[in-house]
Amino acid sequence: MPREPTAQEIRGRIERFQAELRSEGLAGALIVQNIDRYYFSGTMQGGFVVVPESGDPLVLIRKDAERAAQECPLPVEPLDSVRDVAARVRARFGEIPSPLGLELDVLPVNQAERLCALLGRVEIRDASRAILMTRAVKSAFEVEKIRESARVMAEVVEQVPRFLGEGVTEMELAARLECELRVRGHGGVIRMRGFNQEMFYGQVVAGHTAAVVSLFDAPIGGLGLGPALPQGPSFRPIGSGEPVVVDLIGNACGYLSDVTRMFSVGPPRNPFEAAFEAALAVQCAVVEAAGPGVLASHLYRVAVEAAGQTEFAEHFMGDSHKVSFVGHGMGLEVDEYPFLANGAQLPLAEGMVFAVEPKFTFAGRGVVGVEDTYLVTCGGVERLTPSPQVFRIVDAR
Repeated sequence: MPREPTAQEIRGRIERFQAELRSEGLAGALIVQNIDRYYFSGTMQGGFVVVPESGDPLVLIRKDAERAAQECPLPVEPLDSVRDVAARVRARFGEIPSPLGLELDVLPVNQAERLCALLGRVEIRDASRAILMTRAVKSAFEVEKIRESARVMAEVVEQVPRFLGEGVTEMELAARLECELRVRGHGGVIRMRGFNQEMFYGQVVAGHTAAVVSLFDAPIGGLGLGPALPQGPSFRPIGSGEPVVVDLIGNACGYLSDVTRMFSVGPPRNPFEAAFEAALAVQCAVVEAAGPGVLASHLYRVAVEAAGQTEFAEHFMGDSHKVSFVGHGMGLEVDEYPFLANGAQLPLAEGMVFAVEPKFTFAGRGVVGVEDTYLVTCGGVERLTPSPQVFRIVDAR
């Protein structure tokens, strides 16, 4: 399996995207965002990818065109100035495709307005759904990269007992695990599409600080390092019996996997082991119900109903501040389709990859849960994250 997408891989993505464009009445799309540009061309060098509703795309690279030509399996054309984009598109296609799609979910307003002014009298529409629907179904190449990131993550999760002990700070444990990931090839970047959403490797938090509410849209917050970094690990020492949440994201060639495993120094206090078993039961219910054609919203309801049958229902996916999802798509970004959320009407399809993360939050005490990454297969789903789903107790030292 190659480390980067082949020409056949890229052309397959383009063809599926073109089908989405036609279904939404778009004559083409102008791709600007880094991740989308990489997905449709194989290079993240600065520039544009213009995809018509049929035929070959136009790859215009301003910096660096020479490197892009080495990385991109499609023909690359140098672009001297952004002001030349409209003329170059007309020269290739005869006219600028209209309606033309832009990534209006992520493109800053001033950048979108500048492009509109440069393109002239062209009808602009949002192409983000067509892009996300195309990216939602993973190829064999993409699945293998996600598997690779999950395998590395499993290796690193096994290292937790080496570094965890009473008095070790959340930050020290996080740093040691991040180092283990980095030397195994982790890209060090966790990309998110959502506005104002950011993350650094994931969350390594323990005890009551794991349940501290933050701006991050997840059941785990974390105290962080202060108002400018208000989530994730802090310098608070980990105590015995506290639930330690290791919620980290693997990265192989840009492709991500998500896993959460639980630890404690010495036997965990009540009710954390029981809550962990409840989280496993919720995850199992979702997995058993998942498969091609199943609505993402149905899986969310399955999770809520399964959690409601436990004694910890009021703590499911947050305490006083609950999140309205139990899973999310994975790929080049953390927050891809499908979202296992209330009201999400997207049916699962073979090749989609998503993480399921049932968690129980106990304000002032801690967070317990599990998370794994799954591939939708023809007959159900396959777990890609191979580490054992257990609450591991580390001897006090």
